[in-house]
Amino acid sequence: MVDWKRLVNKAFFNRNMEIKEILNLINQKKWLIFWLTVLGAVLAFDLVVIQEPKYEAGSRILVVQKQAEGQDIYTISKSAQYLTGILKEAVYSDSFFDKVLLFAPDIGKDGFSDKIKERRKEWRESVKVNIVRDLGEMGINVYSSDKDRAEQINKAVIEVLGKEHDFYHGGGDNVQIKVLDYPLVGEKPVSINLWLGTILGGLIGFSAGIFRAVGRKTKTEIKPETSSLEGNNISL
Repeated sequence: MVDWKRLVNKAFFNRNMEIKEILNLINQKKWLIFWLTVLGAVLAFDLVVIQEPKYEAGSRILVVQKQAEGQDIYTISKSAQYLTGILKEAVYSDSFFDKVLLFAPDIGKDGFSDKIKERRKEWRESVKVNIVRDLGEMGINVYSSDKDRAEQINKAVIEVLGKEHDFYHGGGDNVQIKVLDYPLVGEKPVSINLWLGTILGGLIGFSAGIFRAVGRKTKTEIKPETSSLEGNNISL
């Protein structure tokens, strides 16, 4: 008959031993953990401080589709998701970037790399598109170190979406773009909270220290026994 009480007590004892062993390893590496925590906090602090301040220009648009008679709400909702999803990806395309420059030549390519791959990355970092599910609403946020430039780019994005949206979805006059909120630039630059960034950096460093202390736990190595016949001559 299985002695469950004995098995439970043994498992509990082993568990306690494992916890004590881990705590002992952490105690042995406490200075390593401490300095990795400090290093993580300092690096995060420096990254936040040297980060170039950027202004945010935000706007909202509504994608409206003409409803056919008898369409149910579910179909309309799915159609709104489909259209906003297409337009969101279109904003990040090379053709859309070129159209923005045509509609707002004053923006110029200054601030964007001549290399296509790097320029795509910079454009994605400058323009963020958020979709409100089921409503056909899109929020457009543009980030730039210059307030006027952020506003100009946002206006150009809205302009291109309003006049060239059919190029991307093919819905023709059945789809319209309505501007809900025109671009508004914040008075202060957007930046990561200094103390929050420092704390997060410290937590990352602390986690790395714990992982290094516990993860590098030495295990007993089983070495293969050397043959007792090695080096001996056996004659028959």
